[in-house]
Amino acid sequence: MYVKSIALESIRGFQHLEFDFERSNGVFAGWTVILGGNASGKSTILKSIAMGLIGPDASRELLGSASSWSGWLHANEKRADINTVVRWDTGVDRFRTGGASPGAAFTTGVRFVFEGRGLDFGDSENKPNLIPTYERTSKDTRILSPVRGPWNPNARGWFSAGYGPMRRLTGSSSESVRFSMGSGSVSRFFTLFREDAALTESETWLKTAYSRWLEDKSPHQKMLTDKVSDLLSDNLLPHGMKVSRITVDHVYVEDGRGLELPMRDISDGCRGVYATVLDLIHGMYSVYGIDGLFDTTEDGHPFVTKPGVVLIDEIEAHLHPSWQREVPEWFKTHFPKVQFLVTTHSPLVAQAADPNGIFLLPSFGDIPAEPRALTEEEIERLRLGRAEKTLLGIAFGLKTVRSKYANERIEDWKHINAKAKSGIGLSRAEVVEKNALESQMKIAFEEA
Repeated sequence: MYVKSIALESIRGFQHLEFDFERSNGVFAGWTVILGGNASGKSTILKSIAMGLIGPDASRELLGSASSWSGWLHANEKRADINTVVRWDTGVDRFRTGGASPGAAFTTGVRFVFEGRGLDFGDSENKPNLIPTYERTSKDTRILSPVRGPWNPNARGWFSAGYGPMRRLTGSSSESVRFSMGSGSVSRFFTLFREDAALTESETWLKTAYSRWLEDKSPHQKMLTDKVSDLLSDNLLPHGMKVSRITVDHVYVEDGRGLELPMRDISDGCRGVYATVLDLIHGMYSVYGIDGLFDTTEDGHPFVTKPGVVLIDEIEAHLHPSWQREVPEWFKTHFPKVQFLVTTHSPLVAQAADPNGIFLLPSFGDIPAEPRALTEEEIERLRLGRAEKTLLGIAFGLKTVRSKYANERIEDWKHINAKAKSGIGLSRAEVVEKNALESQMKIAFEEA
């Protein structure tokens, strides 16, 4: 399954938004980036896509109390719509119950509605609800492809998952633990919707697989732990870090110096990346099983063979800049059939985007003010340019990449230099200041 497009009507800050993620060659897999400032709506888009993919029942669980749903409607509207167009994979996605299979793509829609009088959302007479919407045939019959496919917990395939910026390995609240231990799509999206959630369950899953292998020597469990270890150890993180061993109590990680620690004790950045990848593998295993899930390239690198949609909010969180550059490429190489839809504030993450892979959300007061896809020429400039030029370009819109202090000193230098060139004599203190500024300007304007 892939997401061809997303359309929002009256959702939060968007009166209308429509993004089409299909690439010119008809491919969806790869790296697609949504850029924008804080409060521009990046997380809203990922959560909206998620709700379209998993349907209203699962979405209600993730959203929590209905009393807060009014925040999803734009400017006191009484109705708001999310419509995703899903492209299904005939090789792995299956529909439940009777009925003909749809064409290559179909729409999955959910709607926020307030039933009652007026627009006073605090009025007890108003009853918020989240309901499905359906395409209809020429005879006005509802097309039930979403209910028979991606929304159906018993339908095979239809893999999708979503991760919020707080991708911790430990620290879930008791309520979030309940979500993580559940089955189906809710367990694969709970960190996207809940900040008090952690990805603890996937580490437990891997330790349990190892424990079962110890008990019954099942080749299935042995293959599972070996394949997961190989994938996590294939240059995912720098300094030669790899999964060194698994016990019933811990997953151990070793670096190039031979230092071995439980995964829970390594740095936040490393732990977050490992937790995300481990959870992703866990989710795909739950949907597809072990048979045919892994393969190896001709030069010996493991990868996952199955398709799906993965949403990641602020993927650069806790990552060193060098990792921000490498991690997107690692995901694309090791999950070549997965469509990654990510948000970021990092130019290094954005530079990994594939064609038709960068979408810009303007911040308040920006001109132009409409969300849009970057053109192929703009994407090429961003991908080929240096990081600081990317920050200064249209995608990030910074006026300067220098510090406030540096800009102030440059202005001081311009002022005193202009005074000196005008023929007006400088005081002794100004001469000393001019000499100090000229030394600083050599640093400020030196080539990288």
